[in-house]
Amino acid sequence: MRRRLPLLLMLLLAATPLAAQNRWLSNYYPYLASSPNTFPLLGARFDYRRDAEWDDPWLSDGSLAATVALGFNGSQMATLVFRAPGLREDWRLFAEGFGVKDARMGYFGIGNDTPYDASIQDGNSNYYRVRRARLGGRAEVTRRVAGHVAVALGAGVVGTEFTALPAPTLFGTEVGSGLDQTDYTGSIRLLFDSRDREYNPSTGALLQVGGLIGNAYSRFHGDFRGFAHPFFSTVVAGRLTAVTTSGSPPLSSAYELQLWEESRFQYGGQETNRGLAAGRFLDADQLSVSLEVRQTIIDVGDFGAVGVIGFLDAGRVFPEGAFSLSTSGMAVGGGGGLLFRVLKAGIMTLNFAGGPDGYVFSATTGWSF
Repeated sequence: MRRRLPLLLMLLLAATPLAAQNRWLSNYYPYLASSPNTFPLLGARFDYRRDAEWDDPWLSDGSLAATVALGFNGSQMATLVFRAPGLREDWRLFAEGFGVKDARMGYFGIGNDTPYDASIQDGNSNYYRVRRARLGGRAEVTRRVAGHVAVALGAGVVGTEFTALPAPTLFGTEVGSGLDQTDYTGSIRLLFDSRDREYNPSTGALLQVGGLIGNAYSRFHGDFRGFAHPFFSTVVAGRLTAVTTSGSPPLSSAYELQLWEESRFQYGGQETNRGLAAGRFLDADQLSVSLEVRQTIIDVGDFGAVGVIGFLDAGRVFPEGAFSLSTSGMAVGGGGGLLFRVLKAGIMTLNFAGGPDGYVFSATTGWSF
């Protein structure tokens, strides 16, 4: 009997993931997040999901996650996100609804040459800030065409309210006391995705080109990301993004760039250039590039990891019709940081960077790209 006991335990352990496969499980846990110029946001998350197979590139075949979080300066967020990359072969669905208030969103004016004077904020920390509230949602359906190639169709609506903070502020001077805008969008994207894992890639590429139609404007973008794994504990990642916009886009759309199953800031902040404040540069067109090295120091497999990162971000914006493949006028930021991974996909980075406006600290829930 003693000789059979280890074998019996091994069979039970091996059967555990099989027993859980195809079952939907509920989870409740505390949540740590960040938003523009606000860290941390403390909250809670509930998710209901069906775990994927071990070798699938996604974490869950299907998941529904609800999150609420509050910041110490009045920022708050509530989101509901549904992802279904593995419930039906060759199809996937992404849908989200959100209500978010950014108490100290950056506003530095429009254009690549907008000045920044740190001394102005000595007596008024709100001068380059505006309050932004957003309520909306979007949905995107993706169909695999062949191999790593897929096509995605999306639609969304977002209502945005900007409110000037106590005067004097740049937003109050250039725009006014407040601004309400609603943006209806439709999009199409062509994708190539060969990443080994979507949630924590180490090899492969994600290439996407697409177009979006909104309220009285249109936008085209290309976003290309590559990942290499030269050593056991090292990942090198790079990204190149190009955006062109025509028409009369609302100010709210100048802050956001919709990509496949995600959205990010147009330029500036933890998702684009970590050497700049969030929303530092706004305009119709954009060209940017990033290079990042992720070095794991302590790795305990699926239980988590700790490491360091080094990065270099560069980019600029252009007025409508002036886009060019040029490095002239690019804002360059670089630095390093700490990475933390909890379980397989709970990733957070703390970024310490320098750029043309000085020192910037930011925190990212998940990778910057």
